[in-house]
Amino acid sequence: MNLIYSHNYATARAFAMREELMPGDWQWLRDAGVIRQYPRANVFKVPRWEANPRREQIDLALQRAAESHRLGTLTDVGEGSSTLGISGA
Repeated sequence: MNLIYSHNYATARAFAMREELMPGDWQWLRDAGVIRQYPRANVFKVPRWEANPRREQIDLALQRAAESHRLGTLTDVGEGSSTLGISGA
């Protein structure tokens, strides 16, 4: 599964379409519960992800998932598509 960390659903959907992700292959990271539903998912942080209204809870859940080795790759798309560790989040 691919989780898209953005400030709203429309931005997540636009990213998924641009990356040719099919429905069912991605979810908008709207809250911390999504991380628990999809362990070991890859996370894509798209531009303006920091404006997500539930950022604090999501960041904490991402940190916990990384610490328990239940997180896939974390890619910051806004930073030239470089893959980051959780410490770079």
